[in-house]
Amino acid sequence: MTTAVVAGGLLATAVAGATPALASSEPAPQRVSAAIRHAVDGNATAADLQIIKSDPQLARTVPVSRRAGTPVVTEAVPPTTRAAFGAPRYFDQKCLTVDYPLTNTSYLGTTIYTWHHKFSWCTANTVAGAEWTRVISVSPYNRHDYFTDKSSVVYPQGLVTDVLWAPVGGSIPYISSGLGSPYHSHMARSVNLCIVNYSCYASNLPQSDLTIGKDNVYPALARPL
Repeated sequence: MTTAVVAGGLLATAVAGATPALASSEPAPQRVSAAIRHAVDGNATAADLQIIKSDPQLARTVPVSRRAGTPVVTEAVPPTTRAAFGAPRYFDQKCLTVDYPLTNTSYLGTTIYTWHHKFSWCTANTVAGAEWTRVISVSPYNRHDYFTDKSSVVYPQGLVTDVLWAPVGGSIPYISSGLGSPYHSHMARSVNLCIVNYSCYASNLPQSDLTIGKDNVYPALARPL
């Protein structure tokens, strides 16, 4: 779900100022366009990388490397909501927050952006001291995505996917890491990569689908593109 379109102005800078004798040694605009498209799609060849490397602007701004991080789980403060009349009584409640990062980097190794998928959730036992009765006591809350290390070429767009299924009362006693869990949070955001004074030359769709356990989450899907 990745596209790349090279701005005519951007390609023009590759040959601007070149003498007639040297202009022929520059890659054709169509070849530069293909190199960027291959890099953004994660299929860059050595020849593609050489073209990107040769232009300092492309070397700083075209994503050629992607890294899916490790879920960072910390203790969370439960939401301050009053239990409804007749709601089940919970014991040994545990609330956690997860922050899952995906990073795109340039040929030069600089970070273009890191996109995060973050939320909190709680589980508890319905019988005191009985772990086999653990259920989801609070559905994911404070759920959002955000960027860090965002370079000047990054222009976030709207959410393309925003799906959550983790109902209160869902049984979760034997699902620790989240692997195989039916409960999940899936987010994907469109991102345009643009250079000021030029058109946008690529779009990304970073996304992650995190399946939820009682102690952690599992990245069932992690695509930093």
